[in-house]
Amino acid sequence: MILQRLRAILALALLAAAGTALATEPLRVLFVGNSFTYTRPPALQYNIENVTDLNAQNAIDKPEGSDPALPQPWGGVPGIFKALADQAGLSLEVSHSLRGGATLRGHLLNTNPAGWDMRANIASARWDVVVLQGNSTEAINRAGGNYIQFSAYVGLLEQFIKDGDAFSYRDRDFYPGNTNAERTAACVAASDLSAGSCNLQRTIPDNPNANPQAAVYLYQTWARPDLTYPADRAYSGEPLETMTDDLSLAYAQAALENPGIVDVVPVGDAFMRAVQEGVAMRNPYEPTPRLVDLWWFEDQFHSSVHGSYLSALVMFGALTGIDPSSFGANEKAAFDLRIQPRNAMQLQRVASRQLTESGYELKSLPCLHSHPRSQGARACAPQ
Repeated sequence: MILQRLRAILALALLAAAGTALATEPLRVLFVGNSFTYTRPPALQYNIENVTDLNAQNAIDKPEGSDPALPQPWGGVPGIFKALADQAGLSLEVSHSLRGGATLRGHLLNTNPAGWDMRANIASARWDVVVLQGNSTEAINRAGGNYIQFSAYVGLLEQFIKDGDAFSYRDRDFYPGNTNAERTAACVAASDLSAGSCNLQRTIPDNPNANPQAAVYLYQTWARPDLTYPADRAYSGEPLETMTDDLSLAYAQAALENPGIVDVVPVGDAFMRAVQEGVAMRNPYEPTPRLVDLWWFEDQFHSSVHGSYLSALVMFGALTGIDPSSFGANEKAAFDLRIQPRNAMQLQRVASRQLTESGYELKSLPCLHSHPRSQGARACAPQ
């Protein structure tokens, strides 16, 4: 049913673009993740008046878990996504539960940081669409992550979101072995958990707002230049493609192992495409003139304003089925974020091509080719 509703929003957008007045109950969209979703300035607080930061109260109640340099509430990718959806005439309520460095395990167990009840955020409403974004290295063993744990918590979060019944488990249960002792040893060897933590029975309470029809997506993250170009890092001496491929394969495998996942949103693959197609610079430590930098200049692993915009474009196309290149040079979020029209169009085309290559079917909406205050918007308005 929810997949039918997701497909229906494209039809609604087409009618809205034709000037037909529509009344429909908004789809509720939740982003679960960390700083790769809330990003960095100026996207950090973009469109905060139109999205709900579910951790804003946690930051007030437990300020030791917040970063004063990155004040909440946040907009980030959800804020840009909401701006795109509004321009397309889509009725969406967008919320997010984000915490710097949080893993999917941390969201379910409230351990990033202790005291922030992030699981309650997920249980606070009956969501139609949920996007899960893991820690930037959580899915790949080579960079210090733990793929087995990552895939297991994808499944546990999906169960919490869609099933609603309380359940119990032990982390050791996810690891191979013929006995509990063997599984515990495998858990300790593969993770940063102690034997006690691996053996601890964890009980997750019921979710009164579970939705069996919720569409759950995985947000594939991108290769990190800070792990590639400096010496003595996980991918030193190798191209960005290597880490991109590792992330792409890990997210695809997790989706296969958890068949309730609708799809992977290929944001990281889109970053790589932008580099390969000469839109974005490959090595931000050696800047290339006239190419955009997708990474935040202070650390070279968070997204810059261009990277955040590309992320939101890919997310928009994946969740709505609308071709991101429909927006054109005068798209509102790009205008607000001071992204040059030429760069906005380049990133829209990158998002469109990546989604198509990844198997998404897209529809073009010609009347999105305008900023709301432009001549093009008035030309598309009903007469």
